[in-house]
This record gives sequence, structure tokens and C-alpha cells, in this order.
Amino acid sequence: MAINNSLENNLQLNEVIVAMVPWPEHGHLNPLFLLSRFIASHNIPVHFLCLTARNHDLKNRLQGVRRNATDGNLHFCDLSVPKSTEAESDKDLLLEKLGESICEKCHILSKNTKRLVIVHDCLMITYIKDLDSIPSIKCYSFHSISSFVRYLTTRLVVHIVDEDQDKLIQELGDEFPTVESTFGPHLEEYIQEEREWKLNSGIVMNSFREFEGKYLDSLAVHAEDNMPVWCLGPFHMLQSSVDSCNRSVRHVSLEFLDKQDANSVIYVSFGTTTTLSQEQVNEVALGLEQSNYKFIWVVRDADDKRLDTENNSEGKDGRVVLPEGFEERVGGRGMVVRNWAPQLEILGHTSTGGFMSHCGWNSCMESISMGVPIASWPVHVDQPYNTVFIKNVLKIGISVWKWSRREEIVPAAAIEKAVKTLMGTPEGEEMRQRAVELSNKIKNSVSHGGLARKEMESFISNITNN
Repeated sequence: MAINNSLENNLQLNEVIVAMVPWPEHGHLNPLFLLSRFIASHNIPVHFLCLTARNHDLKNRLQGVRRNATDGNLHFCDLSVPKSTEAESDKDLLLEKLGESICEKCHILSKNTKRLVIVHDCLMITYIKDLDSIPSIKCYSFHSISSFVRYLTTRLVVHIVDEDQDKLIQELGDEFPTVESTFGPHLEEYIQEEREWKLNSGIVMNSFREFEGKYLDSLAVHAEDNMPVWCLGPFHMLQSSVDSCNRSVRHVSLEFLDKQDANSVIYVSFGTTTTLSQEQVNEVALGLEQSNYKFIWVVRDADDKRLDTENNSEGKDGRVVLPEGFEERVGGRGMVVRNWAPQLEILGHTSTGGFMSHCGWNSCMESISMGVPIASWPVHVDQPYNTVFIKNVLKIGISVWKWSRREEIVPAAAIEKAVKTLMGTPEGEEMRQRAVELSNKIKNSVSHGGLARKEMESFISNITNN
């Protein structure tokens, strides 16, 4: 695969060039990366503008997948920020410097195309406002959160009548997450800023219309200046070749699953940015052991990969220690995987019957698309709202612990109960069946001629023809 890091050399005048501007945290990179590959498959040059360390991770991923001929249209533009103590310790300053680099590169790109299309993570708006000096650009705001969450937050600044939603909030009482406990005190200000940014030509949601249609329709009705809203996803299914394995050796977790009965294993993982305390790890281990169900548990060593500059460091706190004798006691029915596992392949395996998750939206989309119910354990930002959506709206999951008690250590008994409920009760089986029904709808929608495929083609048409 050709990877071009120089923008000023070897660029020819193109009708359209797309610049992808992600928020530089792991959970935000993947959807835009998959969207980049899909756009590139339409013979459109795509430049992925991100920190060098993040692009390095994505390049490594491409070494392990079956690549398309059109992947040559995908170019990684490595960005650097000053290596000063001030920049490394001040997140806002780092993002300001990153924003300056992005605007500079976009200016260069704009000289080599009749139209520069910029698809940016909505969180980057504050840092890329200098783009307004570039002629002939079209900007699209990408949201990595669910349409349900975007709808809830939009109601903070727009009057939307919704008796069903108000009833749900009333029923949940203290268990309905507050903005202060999730996004913090400045969310309303940010939403208003985004709505007032005049460069936006459209909104792109990382979602699926079949189960978020109500919220997508409302977002479209209340969008500024009748701005179009696209629902694009799930990207891992639309871009069928992405992450399809081309390795000679399968991951050991998949070999473990091959030996198990259908729907007999619960997959436990809390994402790439969540690290459990040692005390909490001990409780998870005890809960899984006492449940007597088969499991695959991804244990992340304590680190901080949320937003670094260039070193992609492994953090300071070291390796998480499992209870003495734990792996020996659960040997044969449980597997511990350190730091990384092929999540999508695990969720898609017939032996996987449940997912204990932090309920990040990427993980939710993957689990739903594979027909796997969720035991939700949210940590921050949109995850508590995703839990409400999974549990109370779609009814394909349960809560491991109450959000109102989030500061407490979740005890082993609660973890054991959640596993048993999801994996071994009629209630859990009903959730599994509903998840499978949603999965089938998604598969039909992303097939050629399906609704999701048509919506993606509509977006491609908009960025190339209008």
C-alpha cells in the first residue's frame, strides 16, 4: 500500500479530495478510519490527518488485513505538535497546536483540488476554525456517539416535545444520567457552538437507521438551516474487507471459542481507554469465577492512552495482577487475554453468547450487529446513556451496577449475578433473540440495495457532485 506523508509532492489536481480530521483518541479513530477506507474505495483521494503515533497504529492495522486495490487512495498525513512540557501537560494547548497543523495541511491540500471536503470529528470544531479562510471547502461534522445520545443532548438547547422520552426519564429517576455526571458542565455551550458553525454542510451520525430512526428524524428536523443528516454505519459491515483477517495464525481466543458450545461464553472487555483499579480487578475475577460460566476476559494493564503526543507510551502504573491461583482455578472454562483481543471476531463467533462491556458506542454497534446481548458497565461520557438505550429502549441488555453508585467498587456478587442473568435465564435468552433480530436487520440493510448501503452512496454523491 502506498502511504504518502508529503502533501506538497506528487499531488495532481483532483476534482475532490477528502481530508479526515479525527479526535485523536482511540475510540474516535476507528469509525473515521473505516469511513476513510469506504470513501477511498470510490476512487476518491482521502488524507487522514492525525498525530504521528495514532497514524502509526492505523498503518500497523492495515498490515494485518486483506487490502483493496483502492487502498492506494488512502494517505496518512502525520502531524506533530511541539515537544514542550507545557504542551504535553496541557490538553487544550496540545489540541490548539494540533488544530493549527490541521489547518495548515488543509490549506496545502486545497491548492490541489477543485473542492476540498473535510470530514471532522465534531469535537474538533473549537480547534479548526481557521478553515474558514480556505475557498471551495465543504465541511461535514462526524459524531461518534449514538443518535440517541445526540438527540438527548440536542434537547438541552432545542425545545423538542417527546412524551415517551420524558416518561422514561421520570421512570428511571436517579438512574437516568445527568449531564453533569457524564459530559460535564460545558456541554450545552459546546452544542450551541457546533450548531452556529457556518462551515458545516451536513451531519454524519455513526449509527443504524433501523433502530435509531426516530432520533435521526428528529435531529434532521431540528438541524440548523435544514442541514442534511446522514446515518452511516455500521462501518465494519459496510466496508466488508476491513479487518478481514489475512493472518496465518488465528488468535488463541478464537481457538478457545472453537471448542465451546453455542452461546456458552461471555466476553468481558471494557474498551481501550478504561483501566480498572487493582481492587476492582479482584472483584471481577471473583465474580467470573463464582458464576461458573465460560468467559474470555481482556485485562488491560494500567496505562493512559487517551491523548498523548508522539511517544505512544504504555503508562506508569505497570501490570495488573490477577488473584493468586485464579487462572489455574478457571482453567478450561475461562481465558484471560492481556491488553488486546480481536473483539469483532469474538463477538461474531457462534460460541459467544454475551458481552460485559463499558458500553462505548463502537462496542455497542459491534455487539448489536453480531446479535450479542450486553451486560453494561458504563464509566463516563456517553456510556451511561448508551446503557439506557441498550437496556430500556432496545431491551437487549442489563446493567451490572447502578449509575448512581458509580463511585463504589462493584462487588463480585453483582458481577456474578449479571453473568448468570445474561447467560442462563429466560430473560437473557429473550434479550439474545431480540439482539439477533436486530443483527439480521442490519445485515439486510448493509447488503447491496439495502437502506444503509443507499444512505452511504447518497453521502458519496453529495460530497462529489454538489
